[in-house]
Amino acid sequence: MKKLLLTITLILCGMTSFAQSDYSVIKGNVAEKNVNITIINTSFGVSSDDKGYFIMMLPKMENKVGLLFSCIGYEDTLVSVVPNRDTINLNFKMKKTTYMLDAVGINADKITMKSEPNYVMFDFEIFDDKVFVLQRKGNSIKECWILVQDLWLDPIDTISIPNHIKPEEIIVDCTESCQLIGTDSVYQVVKMNSSYELMFPAEKERYNKVLKDIIFFTDKYIYFNKLKIDGYYSEFFRIGKESKEKEMMFVCDDTKSYRNIGEEKQWHKEYLEQLPELFAGAFPTPEEWAVFVKVAWFHTKDNHLDVIDDTLYYFDHLSGKILTYDEEMSLLHECEITYPIEEDFWQHKIYKDKALGKFYTIFGSAVNEIDVNTGKTSAVANANQWMTEKIIIHKGNLYAVTKKRDSAGVWVSYVERIVID
Repeated sequence: MKKLLLTITLILCGMTSFAQSDYSVIKGNVAEKNVNITIINTSFGVSSDDKGYFIMMLPKMENKVGLLFSCIGYEDTLVSVVPNRDTINLNFKMKKTTYMLDAVGINADKITMKSEPNYVMFDFEIFDDKVFVLQRKGNSIKECWILVQDLWLDPIDTISIPNHIKPEEIIVDCTESCQLIGTDSVYQVVKMNSSYELMFPAEKERYNKVLKDIIFFTDKYIYFNKLKIDGYYSEFFRIGKESKEKEMMFVCDDTKSYRNIGEEKQWHKEYLEQLPELFAGAFPTPEEWAVFVKVAWFHTKDNHLDVIDDTLYYFDHLSGKILTYDEEMSLLHECEITYPIEEDFWQHKIYKDKALGKFYTIFGSAVNEIDVNTGKTSAVANANQWMTEKIIIHKGNLYAVTKKRDSAGVWVSYVERIVID
């Protein structure tokens, strides 16, 4: 996967020619303007012109590369290509969106809620069976509010955010409380009579120190996940509520990948120096490249520990296994995770539906349910994960704040709800 990510991110966006034979030209027509063509699981790509034409270049390779074609008002289309030829032509017509998505053979109702004009949705959370959407006016952090909706995205209430609060995100923490996180302080979202208010301010530094590493509680223990070295080394441990003793559970070490980042940055710098000046700016800088590799490469932080009815489930992606334990740490079950065939597009992040006690992950454009007894994954619905900032699965529904370009090429955001169960 690293080798694939290393090569596909070196894209020349919007160029019509390139002399080197090491590149494959991907071009075609999608019959619509402002269609975004992105390499799946990255933010790199191009857009179609006013007549629907597009062109991009990929380094030649034998691996499959996923190209996502997306545009507001049209169904997302995922196309796999093997860029091992000089030229690859892709010509098709984008299909208009309907309210029924045929996703991997399964119908999923799709409901969207556009943001208010001039307001941008940049985070959301689900709490008390309500959807809390954090919005700001344009790029301002002074004019913000929280839009409260029901699970069908119908508006219920609006929480005004005072100008002295600089909101960064909204979360449901390990205590099952909804918190608005600001730059300096934390405020709890509380229902007072029939409306919601911001109350109980706390210093952010103290709040993070106390709760940041806690992942969940049980009757006997408090469970923690401590990330180190930019998330390439993680420790899962717990502390007994009565004994106060710390017990190490799992240690996941992938610092070898972290050490390779410096080598990749140097390789990228030397590669850029070999390119003609004509292409200056078409590639990420060495610093941008290092940041991308940190984000895109597998992290041990993607390993996931969770609990259902006092049974512990540990998703060890580094070993490709699901381990099931009781709270005495006796191994109850072990199985291998059956990754999808096109493993290059695999996402290791685990999503849990707390209400139904099910686990999911995202593969390409599909939501996959994970069978913790067999390790097999099965597609259950379609989702726009590639342009999504956050995903929450709650009571058999997937909610996401999604960004796409409108017909004028302007980025807009909206909440999307997809029925998956």
